[in-house]
Amino acid sequence: MRLVSTAAPALGLALASGGAGAARCTAIDATIATTLSPCSAHNPSPTVGLCTMGTVSSGALAGTTSFAAATFTPTHVETVFHYTGNLIITTRSGTLTIRDRGVLDLGKGAYFEFQTVVAGTGAFQGAKGMLTSQGQFAGASFLGSVTGKVCRPRRRHDHDRDHDDGDDDHDSADAEGSARE
Repeated sequence: MRLVSTAAPALGLALASGGAGAARCTAIDATIATTLSPCSAHNPSPTVGLCTMGTVSSGALAGTTSFAAATFTPTHVETVFHYTGNLIITTRSGTLTIRDRGVLDLGKGAYFEFQTVVAGTGAFQGAKGMLTSQGQFAGASFLGSVTGKVCRPRRRHDHDRDHDDGDDDHDSADAEGSARE
């Protein structure tokens, strides 16, 4: 499992960058904490009925979360399940919609997810990216980390920046600041 947890973010970074100079990318490394909750009209789970609400603690994705499972499938291991769903992260700068594919191990109290950015609003409009999330759960609470990169297309005012190296780790301040502009 260690190989997957180190190789997946590297693959995600390569896929998310989309070419030199094509996007401004923000490194993500934050804590995510969620709790099972009733599903809402904002992010429904009509077939599974499994939803969470929570927070991302810091960085460009600091804000609230809403997850709704689309599938929840048993595996050949009695305590392990595969799932898919949508995670919506709402920040001061906009929203990010992420497609999750995960594994939940009830026996070990652990989860691991591959996450693909599929839509965004505000500062995240047109965003793409790959993330991973992994952590532990107990009872109805999940606590873990989310890492990877979110890349946003260049906007007209971005072309004035001569110092951009295509790997703008300090862009998280730009994403957070754009809501204040």
